[in-house]
Amino acid sequence: MTEVISPTTPEQLREAISWALGSKNPLEIIGSGSKKTYGHAVAADHVLDLSKLTGVMFYEPEELVVSVRAGTSLAEIHALLRDKNQQFHFEPGNFPGLLADGVTDHAGTIGGLIASNLSGPRRIKVGAARDHLLGFEAISGRAEDFKSGGRVMKNVTGFDLSKLMAGSFGTLGVMHTITMKVMPRDEKTRTVLIACDDMQIAGSAMTRALGSENEVSAAAWIAREQVVKLGLDIVIGIGTGIVALRVEGPAPSVAWRCEALRKLLADIGASEELHSANSNAFWQAVADVAPFAGGIGLLWRVSGPPASGGAIAAKLADETGGKIMMDWAGAQIWLQLAGGDAMADKVRDIAVSYDARAVLVRAPEDIRNQVPVFHAEDAALARINARIRENFDPEGILNPGRIGHMIAKRGNA
Repeated sequence: MTEVISPTTPEQLREAISWALGSKNPLEIIGSGSKKTYGHAVAADHVLDLSKLTGVMFYEPEELVVSVRAGTSLAEIHALLRDKNQQFHFEPGNFPGLLADGVTDHAGTIGGLIASNLSGPRRIKVGAARDHLLGFEAISGRAEDFKSGGRVMKNVTGFDLSKLMAGSFGTLGVMHTITMKVMPRDEKTRTVLIACDDMQIAGSAMTRALGSENEVSAAAWIAREQVVKLGLDIVIGIGTGIVALRVEGPAPSVAWRCEALRKLLADIGASEELHSANSNAFWQAVADVAPFAGGIGLLWRVSGPPASGGAIAAKLADETGGKIMMDWAGAQIWLQLAGGDAMADKVRDIAVSYDARAVLVRAPEDIRNQVPVFHAEDAALARINARIRENFDPEGILNPGRIGHMIAKRGNA
């Protein structure tokens, strides 16, 4: 039977890891458990549950900084920020909604978000979640306290541990306190929608838009059959696939840039605009990957050069028969497969041919036991990461196996 350990303080967390280290009992680390099926199954009989390690340590809206315990829910943090008209600029979506039915808005915890380094549509302009992590406090697999950063962004020499912990999936240490940069919400937001069914033309259009002077903060392409799942009548009414381009800022600037984008891409197709509430709802749906939410079908995430996005998407659709959605101006491609075959070799061969990487985000456990979920590292990087993991967690007690298949046989991938 699985034993659950639920610390409520950093001291109890350290004691739990010290016990696990001394008894050589591996730990599966979870917050709300909403991303439990993202990655490989953890080889552990004990669960370290951080869902009771919660609370806001401080929030200073004037300084644009918030510090919270790692188990604090994203729903609570978003509500706190909304009261001050602020937000996480990297725009995290309801990623757990991709993994199962019945997940509430913004399910998950801040610790899980940072540990998996998840970012939404604005990533192309402001960077990933890791770029907004000001600092953290954690316990390593040696049961030792360590921390990095503080309350402000600084140019410093030395190793940036915040960048290392973001995306480590809890395999290097267990964060208990997280300090994040926040930003004000923009005065106005509008989205230009351009009718386009061809994903290669869509990729080219998004590249042109980002290369213009119009400061596009998000760019996506939604296929005709997926548009209805966004739940916006004005978008459904266009009747085709759409290229979506968002601009934000002062009202006069936003209006001018929208008009400039419509003129720039008039050769692609007819255009429409979403204002304020509809624009915000649209990009929340994109951040949530709403067309593929609900746990149905296998789901790949392919990330690569944005200029190649249209070509990668077209080749993936042609050779797998899967459904496609593009975000990050083509740098992030979602591929949904209906059958039980993950087509891992095919998907990864296509990705590698365009200098891209493929991650299997959603699949049944039996497939995740057979197929490496994460894209394989090259030999040199694998050696570096193995040494880092050995230094932080020499006995391998933290989430063993969660990302273990990153060092896989496909060394050229």
